[in-house]
Amino acid sequence: MTGDKNPYLEFLIDEVSGIEVPNQKHQIWEEGYRAGKGNRQVVKTVMKSDKGVVLVFDEDGEQVPEYQGHYEDVRERILSDAPPDAVFSYIINNSIGAVPREEW
Repeated sequence: MTGDKNPYLEFLIDEVSGIEVPNQKHQIWEEGYRAGKGNRQVVKTVMKSDKGVVLVFDEDGEQVPEYQGHYEDVRERILSDAPPDAVFSYIINNSIGAVPREEW
């Protein structure tokens, strides 16, 4: 499950009666999303190496493996899911430098 937008319509039209009815898939997705939201790691620090490898850490300094990998493979997902206060940086020759989110 990526992102926080429910992919299912909230209501469907019953083919026989024409009445609008709640979509069970929408409800199940919402319940699962709410239940898992408290357990998710939040992206806090993102680092890209000069070789294109991306490391991601949460607010406790723990790695967030689902966002780590090669830059081209994880870039869009990170930019989409990272909160506005996430810190983006790069590692070149063993030194770390911050970079604006828009330039990362």
